[in-house]
Amino acid sequence: MQKRIRVNQLRVGMYVEDVEIGGKAGAQRFTPFLISSPSQVERMMASHVMTVVIDIVKGVDIHPSTRFLAASGRAGFDAKLLAMFAASDIRQARQCIEETKPHIRRVLADARIKASFDSEAASSAVERIMSTAFNNAGALIAVAKLKEKDEVTFLHSLAVSALMITFGRFLGHREEDVRVFGLGGLVHDLGKMALPDAILTKSGKLTAEEMDLVRRHPQLGYELVSSVEHTPREVLDICRYHHEKYDGTGYLGRLAGKTIPYSARIAAICDVYDALTTIRPYKQAFSQAEAINMMMTSPGHFDSHLLSAFVSKMVIGGPLR
Repeated sequence: MQKRIRVNQLRVGMYVEDVEIGGKAGAQRFTPFLISSPSQVERMMASHVMTVVIDIVKGVDIHPSTRFLAASGRAGFDAKLLAMFAASDIRQARQCIEETKPHIRRVLADARIKASFDSEAASSAVERIMSTAFNNAGALIAVAKLKEKDEVTFLHSLAVSALMITFGRFLGHREEDVRVFGLGGLVHDLGKMALPDAILTKSGKLTAEEMDLVRRHPQLGYELVSSVEHTPREVLDICRYHHEKYDGTGYLGRLAGKTIPYSARIAAICDVYDALTTIRPYKQAFSQAEAINMMMTSPGHFDSHLLSAFVSKMVIGGPLR
């Protein structure tokens, strides 16, 4: 049985199946190994490893005290929300999620079943997210952190859209541009709807062949969204290039630096931030501090100027908590 853990949870006796690395090293093949000494743990923690996949059949598990208990997870999450936001803000955020749910689910269903893009439903969802995010972005993004098994794709789409809308506003963009960012964030992963369910729901490590399929999703999403006339170029760029890395080690095109479109560089930051801070009923997420630290210490992954702006405008004194 495999599970993904934080690098600071590593200990002697664990069998490491895979690692997630920021920067250039992630493109190389990884050889699984058993941690047999404290020095190996120290080397891993000193590297650019972001998270680790361990096999608890071949090695030891994390200490029981660090496990996340599903029974208390939801109650603890709700209590934390109430400590950070007014109850009225939380209600407004949840109302936005309920109201956008049918629109986003329609977009996802059309992509999966009809291989088409419902631009009207997507636009309706973005308008509602923009309205809520104007004064209540922090609560909306925080509420969307807890993702039940059947809501992961839907809430990730909503959260990345809200992050891009809010970040775009803090960067000083016009509302017309912010709307485009929000639409791109909403559909950035639409290409995953063309992938087999077995891959999307697999809990263990993907095979090399499965990873090759997953890496096709930006192109598949681009093809879906570009089938609708007059789709903004920025939305197409977000779909196609949000997994490119600033140092050229991303996929599919291995673009580097400012050859990666501006909107896609913003999307890469928002996408990874939400993925790292996502909470599931069966696992903890990285804290905001841990997520930002991993992103800031992943040289080559992001546009450093945009990442610094994200931290200063969205996190330090901003709406993200």
